[in-house]
Amino acid sequence: MSTKEPVLPIDLERQNRANPRQRAQRAATREKLIEGAVRIFAEKGYANATVDDVLREAGVSRASFYAHFPSKVALISAVADTFVPLWQPMYEELAGMQAPDQVRLEDWCRRNVALYRQNETTCLILTQATAIEPDLYWKIAGFQNVLIDMLARKNAALAHLEADEAGRHRAAFALSQLDQACYFLTVRRSQQDPEAAIVAMAAQLLHFFENEMARGASL
Repeated sequence: MSTKEPVLPIDLERQNRANPRQRAQRAATREKLIEGAVRIFAEKGYANATVDDVLREAGVSRASFYAHFPSKVALISAVADTFVPLWQPMYEELAGMQAPDQVRLEDWCRRNVALYRQNETTCLILTQATAIEPDLYWKIAGFQNVLIDMLARKNAALAHLEADEAGRHRAAFALSQLDQACYFLTVRRSQQDPEAAIVAMAAQLLHFFENEMARGASL
């Protein structure tokens, strides 16, 4: 009987640590796929673009694609993963406003709109994808819940949002309105005066903060 030790599965994490060049190549290929996807989805539309289109645009083999992503949906989900965190510092700042006023909120909205303008291509393709990919829709919706939790955690006057279901719905509605306003102003290039739109966004946010802070104080 052979006494040869059985071959154990390779620990990929340990292998990556031992092979920094391979790890860097893998990361570079993943980045090429994500960047290629953004370009081809913007050119053809998310629904019309295929995995083959992405491969040609990125200059990556089919085998390499499936080593990183099991599907087109997984790829657009990775695009969202690189995109959504761009807004985290903005919303941490918003959540930390203990006494927001119109002027401060206008400044915040102005910078938020600028961030949309800088990333309008990705905004467009994610909007297209969420319309037909339920998993991506719920992933983006999950980010909204994270933002609401952030408001509750960083602002004592909004702490009730953590457990108040009706309050969470109101917050979700306010955030959705803000997102839609920024989207139509930048990606859809609305004819509305940008500064007037920013003033209106800030006024809506202020209305939300004042109402919810008053509710929080009454509990």
